[in-house]
Amino acid sequence: MSESRYPIQVVRGVPVITAPAALDLRSAKILRTTLLHLAAAGHVTVVVEMSATTTCDSAGRAELSRAYRHATAEGGDLRLVTAVAPAEILSGSGLERVIRHYPTIAEAVAETPAVRIVPLRPIGNAGAVRPARRPLAASLSAR
Repeated sequence: MSESRYPIQVVRGVPVITAPAALDLRSAKILRTTLLHLAAAGHVTVVVEMSATTTCDSAGRAELSRAYRHATAEGGDLRLVTAVAPAEILSGSGLERVIRHYPTIAEAVAETPAVRIVPLRPIGNAGAVRPARRPLAASLSAR
């Protein structure tokens, strides 16, 4: 049975995911599951440790791009830790110019503290109190 998520360590309050040697279609799906798990927990700043990653295909690049867009839309950030130049791993996809990268985990987490948003209760709970609506006829006659 395959893992549903990659191991996560928290460094200075920032979750750090260790990516595999090859970030391909199968491993990108696992990375997505891991990132969604962190987002559900309220983490919007995440570090992906890619020091051991030697290849990243289009599925891997697409997942990193999606995760970056999601993180920045929520006020957070996606940061990469790479042992080699990001252009070598990301194959000149342009992501190396957009997603910030660092040589070590310590440098990736030192820049800013993690942002954690605590999710509110879902809207529309059965126990939620909603204001009473006026019937349409009553609101029209009141004008």
